Amino acid sequence: MTGCSFASGSANGGCDMIDCKCGVGCGATTKTIIEGTFSGKPVKVEVQDGSDEMSVIVEGAPLPLSATCKVAGCEQLGSAPASEIDTAATANADDDLSLTGGAVLAIVACAVLSVSLLLSCMAFCCSFAGTHRSRQEDDLETELLKVNSRSVDTLEFRNVSCFTDGEKQAAPKCILNKISGMVSRGQVLGLLGPSGSGKTTLLNALAAVQNGKSKVSGELLVDGNKVTRAYRRVAAYVQQDDTLYSTLTVRECITYSAQLRLPLSMTDAAKGAMVQRIIEELNLGHVANSRIGVVGGSSSERGISGGERRRVSIGMELVTSPRILILDEPTSGLDSSSAHSVVKLIKELASHDRIVVLSIHQPSARSFILLDKIILLGKGELLYYGSPANAKGSFNDLGFNCPDDDNIADFILDIASDTDSLQALQARQANTVSENVPTSGAVPASSQQSHLHKAVSSQTTLDSPLYKAESSPFMTDEASESRSLVASIQMTTVEIRVLVVRTAQNILRHRSLLVLHVALSLALALFGGLIFNNVTDDLAGFQNRMGAFYFTLTFFGFASMSSMDVFIGERQIFLRETGAMYYGAFSYFLAKTTLDSIFLRVLPASLFACIFYWIMGLQAAADRFLLFWLTVVLFNVAAGSICLFVGVLATRVGSANLGATVMLLIMLLFGGFLINSGTMPDSVGWLTHLSIFGYAFEILMVNELVGTTLSFDAPGYPAIPVYGEVYLRTLGMDYADRYYDVAALAAIACVLQFLALCFLLRQVPSNHDMVRYDQDDDVTVVGQKEAGHKACGPD
Repeated sequence: MTGCSFASGSANGGCDMIDCKCGVGCGATTKTIIEGTFSGKPVKVEVQDGSDEMSVIVEGAPLPLSATCKVAGCEQLGSAPASEIDTAATANADDDLSLTGGAVLAIVACAVLSVSLLLSCMAFCCSFAGTHRSRQEDDLETELLKVNSRSVDTLEFRNVSCFTDGEKQAAPKCILNKISGMVSRGQVLGLLGPSGSGKTTLLNALAAVQNGKSKVSGELLVDGNKVTRAYRRVAAYVQQDDTLYSTLTVRECITYSAQLRLPLSMTDAAKGAMVQRIIEELNLGHVANSRIGVVGGSSSERGISGGERRRVSIGMELVTSPRILILDEPTSGLDSSSAHSVVKLIKELASHDRIVVLSIHQPSARSFILLDKIILLGKGELLYYGSPANAKGSFNDLGFNCPDDDNIADFILDIASDTDSLQALQARQANTVSENVPTSGAVPASSQQSHLHKAVSSQTTLDSPLYKAESSPFMTDEASESRSLVASIQMTTVEIRVLVVRTAQNILRHRSLLVLHVALSLALALFGGLIFNNVTDDLAGFQNRMGAFYFTLTFFGFASMSSMDVFIGERQIFLRETGAMYYGAFSYFLAKTTLDSIFLRVLPASLFACIFYWIMGLQAAADRFLLFWLTVVLFNVAAGSICLFVGVLATRVGSANLGATVMLLIMLLFGGFLINSGTMPDSVGWLTHLSIFGYAFEILMVNELVGTTLSFDAPGYPAIPVYGEVYLRTLGMDYADRYYDVAALAAIACVLQFLALCFLLRQVPSNHDMVRYDQDDDVTVVGQKEAGHKACGPD
């Protein structure tokens, strides 16, 4: 042994190198193993207090090798000068291992500190939002109150046309052809027509909602002023499908809408009073505390009726007191009595100084007469515009006689649905128009209505007072959308708080998924722990450790596929609410992913780790358990992030399941258990750096095997003790990479969630996708470059 040094005042020390020689009786193979394995390795020397025996331990050898000798039994060829004696004890493997606990505790402490800091910032922002209202938010509230207090007198649309671009050489398909009309305050305008006549397309145009890839032209005016993006603040659009959370109550649905959409400076008491007033106005008081439920579900899932669900959807839009209410098929799927009840309610809403436009399919006679005006569409053409009371006489004048005992609504819908009747009607209209008043092809309800229709459908010159009117203050973009950075932060903070509470309620009330995750984690922890109970320190124990760790990762990897339903199951709710400016995509994403991670990723993984680790009998040191727990939790979060990313991209559950399964199987293949990383071709070896299984598996293996000695007990041969590090090197694993692996898991989770957020932002119905109507017939859509297509139909 050479290069030996001892600590001051102690007999313990070490030597830089040992030179081992094999005796005369050694064979060539044994001589090669001993001299090649142990020679040149450092040596640690230890002397027990009060003992005359010294232990010499060869470090760095693959096999544990030590010797004990008495005083004068070991010869040192030379003594080192006093100046060369090391005054500090050399570091040993146990000291290196002890660093693990401190590092893991530091990571956990940093995580807890970060979460605490985030919660403190959110609490501060909430407090600041409640006590220090910015001037900009006060202006926003004042503006909203102005809108609420001001009555919109007229909603007017002129020559609205819509068509889709033809594929390849095909001609563009006409959906709407120069539809014109006007509805005044306190009136209900009903859009009638068979399926495919363009009712929903016209409603989308009146709501300024982009209708897919179709092009829209014409003019839309409120009180004679051209609409801007601020139009959505005074017009509410209730779409046909009732996209509501089944676990929330009627009151909660409307309350959350009020909390998300009303100004911050409006007190909770004022918001609550508004919610109560809406509930009473919509006759929902008897079901205010009932859950929405699932249509067609089991008795335990069934909630309120279809008509009541429709009223809840209307109530969620009424919280901002819109002056214009647009509804798509509000009576769809309802029986005759419920449908008539909804129409009566809509008529009552209009009487409170609102303008209401709705599409309706086959109204009953008593519902039909409640409408103030109707527009009958057929294949995109305007067939009738006027009062329901005058419809029968107008069609009789054209030779279409409705029997006295027949419902006039059904009669005119039959004409619009039948191709021959529709062609005959248009031919007779053309003759009537050429002899009377030049209209746009609609049946006049009376001479007065014909004159009005002429005014709103013909091309108006710039001398018209409608075009000379100045834009009203609440219809300008600057007045309605200016908001400071501080106000935006406050609003985002409130959105996150409200959405976190709503999401937590939805998860806890819809407990099946949460209970299933927890129950499976507990069951498999007990089952797996009992199977691998008291793992041994031999070759079988090494194999069992590998299998147990990979089994754990595989279970949590595929169990995380439940994250895909986070957005797929709520996509329609998300699109409706972000399109109506309930909240921003970031607030929704943060609330959903945070609670999904806590309830479905962190909680089940923590329960599993606490049970499985100790039953299996892994290393008892606290720092080893903490690293095991942290790894399982981070892996579960990273796997959930993969499925979350796929769920945002996919539109169907089936395609999302397939995509996530393929990604997880590829990562499983390159995780270090099925294929040795050292034997992988270079062309595919880079995939190991993308495998969350590889990073987590390496952490679990090195965390357990470093510092242990396993017995290599091959059948038929004597057992040989081997350090755990030797097994790790065989697998291509390094104890020094454990914290790099932890950071890699966290980085993969963060990157995938960031990408999911980016793709989610692209799906938000932005104000920049709003239809803008110009004076001419050119198609112009805000945010799109293409323009210049003429409206379909004859000029």
